[in-house]
Amino acid sequence: MTLRRSVLGIGLAALFAVSVGSPAFAYGKENWQTTFAGTAVTPGGSSFGFWGWCAFGGGVTSGNTADCEFAQYVHNSPSGSFTCHESLDVSSWTVSSVTHDFVITGAVTVTPSTLTGPCLSIFPGTPTTSFANVDVGIPAAAGHYSLANVLLGPDQVGEFQIQVTQIP
Repeated sequence: MTLRRSVLGIGLAALFAVSVGSPAFAYGKENWQTTFAGTAVTPGGSSFGFWGWCAFGGGVTSGNTADCEFAQYVHNSPSGSFTCHESLDVSSWTVSSVTHDFVITGAVTVTPSTLTGPCLSIFPGTPTTSFANVDVGIPAAAGHYSLANVLLGPDQVGEFQIQVTQIP
């Protein structure tokens, strides 16, 4: 019985070591990984926020695969309050020569589906679940960005943080 426990323990330890030591290429080899989060409160008391990540693959300045997952919420706006999740399946992306941001084309799925309209009105700003050439506002250069002063007006309180990592 002791030998069986020892063998089982060694086997589990080896399995754990292999799973921790191996990279997870669930979406293929990415060239860029990004995370982002933002919140704001308007002078009227409405608030909104979002948080999520994107992984871009297929090249350094353009590619043919990317995945983005993020959640967003709106509280006390003229259109009401809601929380939703967006899953973007990006079929192509490029780096804008003007803004130097990621520009994406693909399709989006919203959960819950009953909030597709309000959720998409915030991002990507289209009324349909397919989109083309949307500048996501994420810089295509490695680094940490704090953009609250750029995006929020003087009467709004909030933050907008982006982390961009290039994968060699």
